[in-house]
Amino acid sequence: MSTTDSDIEKMNQRLQRLYQAFASCRSISADGDFSVHEPPAAWNTDHTAFSEHFLQILWNERYLLDTLSCGNGASLQIIHQGDWNVAAGPDFRDAALIINGKLIRGDIEIHQRTSDWTRHGHGNDPLYTNVVLHAVWIDDGPIDHAPSNVLVLHDSLNPAWKLLLHEVENICYPYARQLPPGKCAIRWALTDNDKIQEVLAAAGLARFEAKTARFARQAAAQSPDQTLYEFVFESLGYKNNKDAFRQLATELPLEQLRHFETEEDLEAVLFGAAGLLPDTTMQTLLPEWEERATQLWHRWWSLGAPKLAITWNHALARPLNSPYRRLAAGVKWLLLTKFQPMKWLQNFTIMVSSSKLLLEVLFQTNYDLPHWRGCQNFKTAVKPPSALLGHQRIADIIANVFLPALCASNVTGFTEQAARLAKDAFLMLPPMQSNRSLTEAAHRFLTPPSRSKEVLKRASHQQGLLDIYHNFCQNLGHDCSKCPFANIGQTSPTNQL
Repeated sequence: MSTTDSDIEKMNQRLQRLYQAFASCRSISADGDFSVHEPPAAWNTDHTAFSEHFLQILWNERYLLDTLSCGNGASLQIIHQGDWNVAAGPDFRDAALIINGKLIRGDIEIHQRTSDWTRHGHGNDPLYTNVVLHAVWIDDGPIDHAPSNVLVLHDSLNPAWKLLLHEVENICYPYARQLPPGKCAIRWALTDNDKIQEVLAAAGLARFEAKTARFARQAAAQSPDQTLYEFVFESLGYKNNKDAFRQLATELPLEQLRHFETEEDLEAVLFGAAGLLPDTTMQTLLPEWEERATQLWHRWWSLGAPKLAITWNHALARPLNSPYRRLAAGVKWLLLTKFQPMKWLQNFTIMVSSSKLLLEVLFQTNYDLPHWRGCQNFKTAVKPPSALLGHQRIADIIANVFLPALCASNVTGFTEQAARLAKDAFLMLPPMQSNRSLTEAAHRFLTPPSRSKEVLKRASHQQGLLDIYHNFCQNLGHDCSKCPFANIGQTSPTNQL
């Protein structure tokens, strides 16, 4: 039996009504109308204090009046409440609001009191510079260096909000409710896995080509070797120290590093410039580092390399992912390339006859400096000793840097054969480690989200899902009514997404 667009729309509307009923503790009568249950008398009294987490739930569930205004008198309309952020920073990311008739995108911070902004130290924290609305239970006065738009939740909630106290134990608030499905989820649900994978692979290739274009643009502005050096170092930093590693590679260019050919000189220059060399007169080091660290200090000093003003994030890094270990892997990679990274990379495509072999040699490359395998930094050991770059981090660099770089046609040494090997290798890559954005995308599109295990069989599928999520959901402020992907016309949804 075929399914028409009209059928899909009816199903979609029904799903939305069911979700709304569930989210609002409402019931649906036989004719489809909603009826609201009155809360027990015990919840009719005023409530004066709740945990921030419960206030976050109220915001996420949008138990708010239709007409809202900020404390400064600005009118407020919520288009998208933002994505619940479980990492460091504001409570909700990428919200879309209309304030005084102007569309504003940014972050949302939730507090019990306005003064919590200062008490929690957000005023000087760069993670909070994009907060456009401060939602609080009680406004206890203006705060310096805080958002000018403050929404007092106590005065802005729909009366039905108290029903939430019956429904939600806030310590067990389900993740699926934090990230409800989008309008297009019904289309994904009606499409078989093979067809979804075709769409995702195409979107993944588009994302791959965008990375190639980014590499080609930068390579045209400087040199391919310097560009590859910066991109690799940026990937070594991952999300916590990406900017710091990129700054190091930019301010200590490859042309300068070519003068330091030995491992000891290169290690001293990079660690010294990064500001990661310890003060051997003031700190207690691991026994194996006591003599070597002093030698590195003397080498760095005698070589006259600068010390750069780089801020490193040590707090959120796992021991195996510390910037010290990642920088040591960067030292080894530069030595392997003999300071000609593009030639080093292109040589692999000459050595191999297939994309499978290309991936094998890239994965088998050894990025270890043996004296760093057992150390988190100069003072702390890692047990048992481990490789400086794990398989997943190597896969990330291969997928996002090495393979796109091989497809940049404006680089000396480019060949169509190498580009073909690189693209085919990208499509062959197995799934990579999941992240927050991928989890969000799966909850928006796939019902249930666990279907991602059946669909995301390749890295290209993951990249495609991220590309669609970024280009449609995030760029449109999660406004499904404006999304061409959510409203795409189709005649046979079982055959075409």
